[in-house]
Amino acid sequence: MTEPDNNSIEITKDTIKDALRIDGNSDDALIQGYIDTAKDYVANAIVDGEPPKELIASRKYRLAVIILVQFWYSNRTNDMKQTPYQVLSLIQQLRGEYWQ
Repeated sequence: MTEPDNNSIEITKDTIKDALRIDGNSDDALIQGYIDTAKDYVANAIVDGEPPKELIASRKYRLAVIILVQFWYSNRTNDMKQTPYQVLSLIQQLRGEYWQ
């Protein structure tokens, strides 16, 4: 397993808003819902049950969640049928490291 990044920053609405260059607070509840769901989506794709702390602290996990939230937010009016390739690639890499 890779070493967790103990200096990783929590994924917050502000993290996503900075990445998407969003000003204002009108979509805060929507963005928080995407964050919560993306965390579960990525963790559940990697392990069964409660994800280990090392996984949650991983830079790959964090990046997968951020990319997924950005994708969902940017494409919320479209009929989305595919998860972005980058997210799938990161999930596959994390599965190799954390599969129980």
